[in-house]
Amino acid sequence: MDDPELEIQAQAMAEKALAALPEGARAAKIAKVKEGILKRLIAQAALATPPAPATAAPAEAVSSQGGATPAPPPGQPGQPPPPAGTPPPPPAPPEDGSGLPEKLPGIEVLGDEAWYADPTTRRSMREKVIAAHAAQKILVAAPATEIRRICPGPGRVLAAGGVLRLGGSTLGGFGEADINYAYRQLSRALHPDKNPDVPEAHDAFKRLAEASQELKEGLEQSRNVLKALCTTMGTAVTPEMLERPQEALFAEATRMLHAILALTSEGEVSGPAMSRSLAAFTISHTWVNCRPQLLLSEWFDQNRLLDHFGGPHLRTAYDCAPKRYRAQFLCALNRATLAEAKRNNDCIRGNWQSVMMQFPEMSLWRDLLEKVKVRVWTPDAPADAAPKKRSMWDDEDGSSRKNSSWAEIWRNRIRNVLPRGIDSFVSSSDKEVRLLCAAIWSDIAEWARGEGDAARPLSLFTAEATTSPEGAEVPPTDEWAFVPASDLLLVLAEGIVGITAEGLGAADAKPGHERITFAEAMEDKKPEEKKEKDDEKKSRRDEEERSRTRDRSRDRRRVQKDKDGKPMNDPDFNWEEVWRNRVSAGKHRSRRSPTPRGRGRRNSRSRERRRSRSRQRRPRVSRERQSARRNDSRSRSRG
Repeated sequence: MDDPELEIQAQAMAEKALAALPEGARAAKIAKVKEGILKRLIAQAALATPPAPATAAPAEAVSSQGGATPAPPPGQPGQPPPPAGTPPPPPAPPEDGSGLPEKLPGIEVLGDEAWYADPTTRRSMREKVIAAHAAQKILVAAPATEIRRICPGPGRVLAAGGVLRLGGSTLGGFGEADINYAYRQLSRALHPDKNPDVPEAHDAFKRLAEASQELKEGLEQSRNVLKALCTTMGTAVTPEMLERPQEALFAEATRMLHAILALTSEGEVSGPAMSRSLAAFTISHTWVNCRPQLLLSEWFDQNRLLDHFGGPHLRTAYDCAPKRYRAQFLCALNRATLAEAKRNNDCIRGNWQSVMMQFPEMSLWRDLLEKVKVRVWTPDAPADAAPKKRSMWDDEDGSSRKNSSWAEIWRNRIRNVLPRGIDSFVSSSDKEVRLLCAAIWSDIAEWARGEGDAARPLSLFTAEATTSPEGAEVPPTDEWAFVPASDLLLVLAEGIVGITAEGLGAADAKPGHERITFAEAMEDKKPEEKKEKDDEKKSRRDEEERSRTRDRSRDRRRVQKDKDGKPMNDPDFNWEEVWRNRVSAGKHRSRRSPTPRGRGRRNSRSRERRRSRSRQRRPRVSRERQSARRNDSRSRSRG
């Protein structure tokens, strides 16, 4: 941006900041205020401009100066191979944000995106915080108005962040420098010596000092919590993370929740899928240096980490985050309670009570989930309302539940889009799965606003308006800030879907199950129909091949034959095969005499046995002699 444009923007912001002052005071201060705002805008523009890429010095130049030649980065030629038995290092996270899935129209974030492991996203969040503080100007109203704001009345105490106007998603986070700046701006106007006519000025000034000290102590405690989470997750703590710790604390807490959910698995997961999940967790760059057993032991067997989630410091970091990531954090926190209940026979620790008190929005989200669950497992009323006679052996405990026709349609679609869980899983960033979850959320949102009477919980996921540099409110371009894809699949497809670190899969899919696209699933097509079409094409090709074979056989039979019935001039006629068949048929021909049925059968068999023995002992006689003996024996038997 050019300097004239920055000057115009600084002039507009200065006039707006001093609009409440009289004309003379505004004319005296506007030049100085404009100069300060212009400096902040120039610094903001410099931060937004990417630095020029530095070129590496040649290796010869480095070695010629007497220094050691730098080792090439991992995976580059020239690096020595790792020692034997060492597992390969995980892949480096993408630096350009390409690791995040493609954005869908009308939705900022869909599903559990790993934004906390994307360097580009986190750097952008920190730069926005710096830019917001650079353009921030504490607007001090009349002293009496500010005193009434800080001291609202007996029994009411304004929070420290509200006193100094720090925190919230607009600024994003704050550090000691921001606290000192806000304190100086307000203390000049609220000093008791400047307001002798206001009796509450002393209390307001005292509360201002207490709020400043409280925020500084909170910053130190937030840094300690951040270090504890990073130590458990195996993440390094950098100075820029400690300067304004709210963004880093919220990101690491979200990372820990998703790591626990990935290790414990959700829904229906088979044994082979659990083994693949652990392998996928180990090689993933999202949880680099995280030890699974240590994390599970620290989370489920001790209360230290859970107490951090129930403290006020994480809540402050939560309030400073964008709404799309706040909604994702709430859904992950709710599923973490369900994972602990599944692990401990529907029991959770009492420390969760403080967590739910810090995040009361969880109750709204649970109300919507319960209503969706009731809609799923409430069968449609039959056309005839007359009750049917039931047997005493009918299932009374609900183990064989029936779902509604609406749920059955979506459950079949989910089953057809997902792969068979025992064979493989698909990533949550898969395009077909994302399109399916967006369609499910659109259907549920429409039902919740109307028949479901659950419009209030939807406010947790609607997109929020933004603020322009001039201070004007800009309406959101998207309808939804976050779509809880995993929660929808677990509630709507209960008993079907399984979620692990590897991705998603259908647990009840039959062997030979094949996925179909989202468009085919919305047309209520089935994988069997696709397989039937392929089988039909294959059978058609086989029938054509058999038809060609029959035609060739028919042509062979039409070959001319000689007077003995033998084929003439047939190049494909196999004389050797015909000869062997005739010899074989002669060998297996019966040698018994054609006697009438039931007459002389036993005597003929005994004579055959004797004759066979005599053949073995005596030399072979001529055919004429054998025929004479046979005729003689027949004449004697008849006589």
